[in-house]
Amino acid sequence: MVRGQQTVLVLSALLVVASAIAAPDRRVVGGIDAVAGDAPWMVSLRNSINSHFCGGTLVSNRFVLSSANCLSGRLATATMVVAGTRFLNTAAIPYWGLQIITHPNYNVNTLENNVALLQTALPLILTQSIQPLALSADVIGVAVRARLFGWGPNVANGGNTNALQFLNVNTLSNDDCANFLGAEGWRIGTSSLCTLTREGQGICGSDEGGALVLDNYAIGVISWGIPCATGRPDVFTRISSVRSWVLNFI
Repeated sequence: MVRGQQTVLVLSALLVVASAIAAPDRRVVGGIDAVAGDAPWMVSLRNSINSHFCGGTLVSNRFVLSSANCLSGRLATATMVVAGTRFLNTAAIPYWGLQIITHPNYNVNTLENNVALLQTALPLILTQSIQPLALSADVIGVAVRARLFGWGPNVANGGNTNALQFLNVNTLSNDDCANFLGAEGWRIGTSSLCTLTREGQGICGSDEGGALVLDNYAIGVISWGIPCATGRPDVFTRISSVRSWVLNFI
């Protein structure tokens, strides 16, 4: 890396910590604080004023996988990636975006194929706390125990958490998912993967875009849910449905 780039990164990092404001201790609903080393691939996506709006998964040193509804309509060069920290108000080097690539079959109504890639202008410096996550090729079945991560609130319209949270969840069939969702069940399609635990546990708000993980592989991208943790399923985009598309770029 040339000296000019190093200077820009250091100054940007100072700006990030200077503008970061400690959030109230809210969380993935019913979640548990992640510990060091739990999710080195987890990134915070932020706008130009350093406000976290969605999660993302580092899939290479230049690409972050998130949901299309998180990134659609945003300017890549006004979007930053912050990696290597479990806390939103911790100093970290921000990496600005270069381009956003949305899945060509993304359906804004059903949220099928709800994924997009953010390419960073500079490659991320990989460390023990910043590592990409592999993408699973497996088609995930029913009653699989997986784990999701996020900085989302613990109530609808609440503030983001400061500490990264995780939650263990169980997969269910798409038919059962559609039935549980009732009037929203029509949105479940072949690229959907659903999870359910119990009322009081689930995704909320800015958890969207984060990964559902099994055995150190991404199996889903957080897509949508009925806010928040109301005892109905949360919906993810299946990695197996979009993996080939992602690999074309990374």
